[in-house]
Amino acid sequence: GQGTSGRLLADRHRGHVERFTDYVDDLQQLWQRELLAHPYRQRFLLAHSMGGAISALFLARRPRGLTAAALCAPMTGIRLPLPRWLARPILAWAGRREVRRTRYALGTGYWRPLPFMVNELTHSRVRYRRFLRYYSDYPQLQVGGPTYHWVAESLAAAELAIANASQITVPLLLLQAAEDRVVDNASHLRFCQALTAAGNAPWGGAPLVITGARHEILFERDSQRAAALTAIMRFFAQFTESSAPTAANSS
Repeated sequence: GQGTSGRLLADRHRGHVERFTDYVDDLQQLWQRELLAHPYRQRFLLAHSMGGAISALFLARRPRGLTAAALCAPMTGIRLPLPRWLARPILAWAGRREVRRTRYALGTGYWRPLPFMVNELTHSRVRYRRFLRYYSDYPQLQVGGPTYHWVAESLAAAELAIANASQITVPLLLLQAAEDRVVDNASHLRFCQALTAAGNAPWGGAPLVITGARHEILFERDSQRAAALTAIMRFFAQFTESSAPTAANSS
């Protein structure tokens, strides 16, 4: 979601951005103004989905003072409802029309609570209900489908995240949901291969697959959630010790 960030359109349910790099610039401003302003011994980054794509692009800028990063189901690729050869000309057509570029992308619309049985985010009925209740209690958090322009910007950003992965120098853990229907898991392998080729292999050498998990790894069933949180904490814990091992000798 977008949290309580300002919405750019009159219809507040439309997920929209003019430039995906605006997200990255915002994160960089937060980093410089707030996190670097305090004398922390270590600074860790944990990001999910779209936040993972934003963070990957941010990491490629080589921010100072960052100890390590963990990305959960990062959006380095998007699973589209149409083949890419068909989706790309549709997005290009919509992008050339001012009235269309800010409309909901095909097959999406305003936010509404979907029944648990058709959700593609989690197997946990309890946490899914909690998610819906939270959005009901705080409607300012609600965001519906993306606009055509958001999709176009995000596809380009995902490709750029992989292209720029060679610029990332901090230790990185990538967690992958085995049953993800939102992001393209194949893109995670390309991202990790780019890291490895640049001499900064991800922790464990490849995506850490959370078996049985859907996209929202951190509010999945207890078993999948615990596996992910344990991996993240163990990864970060390496850097709170006097001698931090490298990704090459991790497992």
